[in-house]
Amino acid sequence: MLRGMLRVIDRKQMHRLHEAVMNVLQNTGLMIRGRKLLEGLADAGCKVDFQNQRAWFKPDLVEKQVAGQRDRYRTVRSSLWYPFCREMPRRDVCWPDEFCVDFGFGTPWIYDYPGGEYRRPTVQDQIRMIKLGNALSEAKAVNAPFVCGDFDPRIETIESSRLLLLNTRKPGWVGTSSGAEVKYLAEFAALAVDHHEERLRIAPPIIVNAYCTTSPLKIDTRSCEVLLEALKYKFPVNFASMPILGGTTPVTPAGSVVVAAAEILGGITAASLLAPDVFYYGTSIAGEMDMKTTQLCYATPASILTDAALHQMFRHYYGLVLNVEAGYVDAKCPGLQAAFVKMYRQMAFACTVSCSLPVGLLDNGAVFSPTQAMLDLDAAKAVHMFGRGLDVSKETLCVDLINQLEFCQKGSYIETDHTLRFFREVLWDPKYFDRSSREDGNLSPGAHDSRLLDKADKEWRALVASQPDMECPTEFRAEVNRIAAAARLELVR
Repeated sequence: MLRGMLRVIDRKQMHRLHEAVMNVLQNTGLMIRGRKLLEGLADAGCKVDFQNQRAWFKPDLVEKQVAGQRDRYRTVRSSLWYPFCREMPRRDVCWPDEFCVDFGFGTPWIYDYPGGEYRRPTVQDQIRMIKLGNALSEAKAVNAPFVCGDFDPRIETIESSRLLLLNTRKPGWVGTSSGAEVKYLAEFAALAVDHHEERLRIAPPIIVNAYCTTSPLKIDTRSCEVLLEALKYKFPVNFASMPILGGTTPVTPAGSVVVAAAEILGGITAASLLAPDVFYYGTSIAGEMDMKTTQLCYATPASILTDAALHQMFRHYYGLVLNVEAGYVDAKCPGLQAAFVKMYRQMAFACTVSCSLPVGLLDNGAVFSPTQAMLDLDAAKAVHMFGRGLDVSKETLCVDLINQLEFCQKGSYIETDHTLRFFREVLWDPKYFDRSSREDGNLSPGAHDSRLLDKADKEWRALVASQPDMECPTEFRAEVNRIAAAARLELVR
């Protein structure tokens, strides 16, 4: 693997940022919509206004609680769930232990190619995309692809979990904003891993482990409710901040780092007072406000620098994992813009943070496109191969072969056993990008792009069609359906 990382902040800058974070937590504090969290802070000596649900933090308490979590948890995730790097290196960017991509983001929309239609996903769409994830060996976990419009919103998360468990053997996460759903998701998670306690503590399937803060400096009611329920099961806790430069946080990356870090550290401090043995980490998905359109943009220099600075500060100053989300881009459909912003964002993070490789996500996390996902696979493979670096060994140096062929007057490298042995391993062989010779006549850019998209669209449909229905043991299926039925009885009234 490649070594090293581009540093966006040095130790002196980290210390100044830390002092600013402590200042904000002490003088402004957080608005926390969870009474038990406020009570824990009050018991620890913090000033708390229960009526206005506000807490001011003592700097020494924050530093004590953070120190208690230092280096306990070093697993790095792709997006918010799949642990693609099991041990965060001390000085290097986090590269995947093996080639893997992030699949499934719980989006409320699907983009249908070639019709160019955005529509609400159906149950059949959910099942088809689960099967697509199941067919991709690079997808080590299949997260819920959609927020399914066919289901009652009060039970959608439970129903999507049920579909995951019945249609793939590598279930990932589903997102929930309801504390009442957690106990049923916990049952699903235990069932998925055959009640393996250690795995449930480190990387539980099904149950989402992100508790989103709301910039500036709030943790809302629903996040608190889900958090307090999840703590009962000792699931790992991920406080995720989404600072918007110029919108919900200062327009400067440094100011946005202060707000996001205060939210995450304040959340970890409050939760770890209640459950110190749980694993804690963070996530940042920074964006910026486009001042012309007021739209949010994530693949920009300032937003990426904000995320990278947060990651490096948490890694090197606090000894905590902070993930970044490489999948958020503002491109609305497959094409030139999507290709550029995806590669720019992923490669920038691959130099400064980690190399997660999400596929298929568009429109700032709102849309999934299976056609785009297939094209993303080609690009992700190239990024992964670059990250592996080069092997310098007797076999790869092949000095004897070089001396034997001399000037290639009596033979060429393409004819050798050495090339036959290594070319699949070291040469990038994309499935969809066009490497053919130019045809006679003119080829318009639109027609060329359509050719690539048509090929990718045809491929994903063929993969889904080739996937048989998953055979589940009768007892497993019955238990999944029992849990879902119990949730429907309680939650849908």
